[in-house]
Amino acid sequence: MSNAQQHTSGQSWSSIQIVWFRIVFVFLLLLTIPLDWRYYQRIFSINLFHLHYQDLFQLTNYVPRLVHISDWGIASYAGWGIALLVAIIFAFVWDTLEKDGNRDYNQLYYRLRVIVRYRLALGLIGYGVIKLFPVQIPYPALSDLQTAYGDFLPWKIYYLSTGVASAHYEQTLGAIEILAGLLLFCRRTAVVGAGIALALLINIVLANFAYQLGDHVYSLYLLLLAVFVLAYDTPRLYSLLVKEKLAIADHFKPVFKYRNATKWRVALRAIFLVFVIFYASVTYAGYHNSNWPYPDTPGLANAYGVYNVREFRINKNVLPYSATDTTRWQDVVFEKWNVLSIRANRHFPIDFSSPSLDYQTDDQRTYESKGNGGRAFYTYTVTDSTLKLVNNTVPSDVEEFHISRPDKSTIVLDGIDNHADSLHVVLDKLNKEYLLDKGRRKPVTVN
Repeated sequence: MSNAQQHTSGQSWSSIQIVWFRIVFVFLLLLTIPLDWRYYQRIFSINLFHLHYQDLFQLTNYVPRLVHISDWGIASYAGWGIALLVAIIFAFVWDTLEKDGNRDYNQLYYRLRVIVRYRLALGLIGYGVIKLFPVQIPYPALSDLQTAYGDFLPWKIYYLSTGVASAHYEQTLGAIEILAGLLLFCRRTAVVGAGIALALLINIVLANFAYQLGDHVYSLYLLLLAVFVLAYDTPRLYSLLVKEKLAIADHFKPVFKYRNATKWRVALRAIFLVFVIFYASVTYAGYHNSNWPYPDTPGLANAYGVYNVREFRINKNVLPYSATDTTRWQDVVFEKWNVLSIRANRHFPIDFSSPSLDYQTDDQRTYESKGNGGRAFYTYTVTDSTLKLVNNTVPSDVEEFHISRPDKSTIVLDGIDNHADSLHVVLDKLNKEYLLDKGRRKPVTVN
């Protein structure tokens, strides 16, 4: 094999550059091309007649893991280590098999950049769309507004803080991600798209590690792709912006051996753009027609609100108001959907799982209970005058109550809890107002 390969532009590759390129080439392909059979199973299992935007989002959200050891820590990157080891071995095998040394590495480098550009663009647009139409980070549930700050997991604090932003922070991030993705589709604007993506992804990676958002592997992977795309033009950018010297334009032109290759390029770009438009349309429709990530099943009619527990009897014994009692309920929240939450002076089992963007049926959506350790969340059904509660975190916790409503602001519950104790609970609706609803720039008075 010769020590150097000629560029189309006249530059040459040294032997060490060729070795490094081979390692990077195999490494990025292993992480970029879906190797998990479940990814393809998901594609062929999509029901086009009952299409949900989560189905399309999952196509853009392939997480590169050759092996799954752990969701957290260094072990979560074990697949990367395996890919790197395979890439190093394959690089030396490649050297042995390539005897003539006539391969044009400039063309191979260009093709790798195309693959990486499109993969990065797809990942950015996938998340950008669900931010532009805010279904990834929704407005807080009423139960969240009734929970102490210290009872939230870090990721839930980040989501709640972002969800209440009145300046459309989430939508702006989504629009920028989409813009960066669209710029990456074209070779001439790819450097601009990669630069925007790099600035965004640095912030996203840091937020994932700081708040334990659960996407640290995927976000760092996208950042790696952005760095790779930007690296091609970095010498020119450094010369122009830092040294303030003349930068030589890129004169490289790809060579295609097949006669219809140019038409295939245009067709591929058109397919990607059609997918983006279709995905955005389905997401927009889902945003207006669904309550995602909260359940779509409506809650008890005219019950939405916060309720003070005026009377609490257990086995016919009255438990008075107490700041230290761990049995007595302190307040109850009825959401607009079929979920209610109960606060008491004790720690509740907490759902430590990260927010999920996988497709979930209505009864599987438990976003409001995830990351919240200050309340017990129950999904409920009402049949005749029977209220059945199922704990979202502890499914074995099932309770049934007879429900009555003496007036529009009072709810009375009579039944048996999961400890076989009889309960009689009287709830009074509170006329509570929140500064988030009143506005930040108007004079307000809160009762």
